[in-house]
Amino acid sequence: MQLTLVGCMFVLESEKSANIKKNDRKILKLLVTKKDHALVRVPFDDKSDIKELLRNQLNQIIGSSTFHLEQVYTMGTAKYYQDQSIDILYLALINKEQIKKLKDNYELVDFAIQDNKITIGDEHYSFKTVEKVGNNNVEYFHEVDTPDVAKKKQLVEIITVYKYLKARIDYTDIVFKLLPTLFTLEDVKLVYEMIKEVKVDKSNFRKKIVKYCEKANAMVDNKGYRPTQMYRFNPQKNDIWL
Repeated sequence: MQLTLVGCMFVLESEKSANIKKNDRKILKLLVTKKDHALVRVPFDDKSDIKELLRNQLNQIIGSSTFHLEQVYTMGTAKYYQDQSIDILYLALINKEQIKKLKDNYELVDFAIQDNKITIGDEHYSFKTVEKVGNNNVEYFHEVDTPDVAKKKQLVEIITVYKYLKARIDYTDIVFKLLPTLFTLEDVKLVYEMIKEVKVDKSNFRKKIVKYCEKANAMVDNKGYRPTQMYRFNPQKNDIWL
């Protein structure tokens, strides 16, 4: 049985609004192959450090090493073993501005999960999350509406990694891993709201995150309002974010 490292990389892109008084539109992208929208997959070679092996591969694809990478889950569902591979899933995060190049056989496609539907580029799939109780424990499994087992496996992996991100964003500083070096407090709020699918109180949200944001010697003045202070991430040790 082959161990395969799977990199699910989400990329944040900002799109300028036609209305200068509006904030940039935040768009989440997914790194996939052009041929079949596959995730980055690297067979484990029994010699390298697992995380570094995947990091090096992602670095070669995007020409940058400044991305965030963490292990999420080991895919061990028997019905997906037809490819004789056990997948170790990793979450990778980066801002598009930090991508220096992109290999010809890869692309960034629009990504969204909403109302039990997953969108990857121009592909759309429905899924549901089911509960199974056993050994005094409740487990959750995602079932995707497609007859293609290989496609189903990948979609379940993407959903699993994204839901991990969605959960982590409430108790870690992981939201900042999607932002560029310099950002506004409103940028942080917009990205948080996009991923969590909620609206938050601006004042309360800023009070919670401002200690993680160090003022930069830069202002943004192209929004039609007074100039807005720019910040850079100021990591805190031994702290819970929200």
